[in-house]
Amino acid sequence: MFGLSFETLSDAVLIASAATTKILAANRRAAELLGRPVSELQGLAIAALALEVDEDLVAPGVYEDVVLRGSGDFPIYVAMQIDRLAAPEAGELVIYTLRDLSPRRSLEGEVVAKHRALFIAHRQLTEAKAELEHRNREVAMLAWRAAMGEVVAGIAHHLNNPVAALASTLRRLARAVAALPAPQRADLEPILARVDKLASRVETNVGAIVSASRTDALESFEKDVELPPELATALAKFSVTIDDHRRRHSP
Repeated sequence: MFGLSFETLSDAVLIASAATTKILAANRRAAELLGRPVSELQGLAIAALALEVDEDLVAPGVYEDVVLRGSGDFPIYVAMQIDRLAAPEAGELVIYTLRDLSPRRSLEGEVVAKHRALFIAHRQLTEAKAELEHRNREVAMLAWRAAMGEVVAGIAHHLNNPVAALASTLRRLARAVAALPAPQRADLEPILARVDKLASRVETNVGAIVSASRTDALESFEKDVELPPELATALAKFSVTIDDHRRRHSP
């Protein structure tokens, strides 16, 4: 009815009755696009071919991303141009020119999938970077503690040796003083007691410095030990620094 030129069009074309919206004719390209023979398309209402559409598909215009029902209900994405034509022998007709957008939609889907994969890879890389930075901080902290341990061990070594020698000398002096007559002991024993007290304070201070360098800082040191105010303040600040560093760099 519509002639040879209709069949040879490069576009997929459907012709329907404006009154009933039923398809009167479909060319070969339309049959190929929809995966249905022409004989099956004829007589179908346009609405029966639409999977997703918000318009009535009879008003002239261009409709983007219309989803039509292909063979086996496979979705086919098309851009649909609608024109109206008055034919004396058939009445008013609606001409549907279809342009296949399925390849474009497929490419869009691939782009979205690649973007999603890139986003996931970026997130994993960010997490791995954060984990690496955390591990690096832990290694730096361990190295810092080890270095502090070596420093304190060296200090303790140089202090403990003379303190031990002083304690040994004081014990020998105490034995020698004990063998003296009472009048002489009365003058020397207070001096020995004072020197012994000073040596004990030095030993206590050395122990406090060693304790402060440990992982648990001052927690391992005796709480009832009385330290000189300036040393107690310095060790307290050192302990706070260690705890603050551990807290800020903990996971």
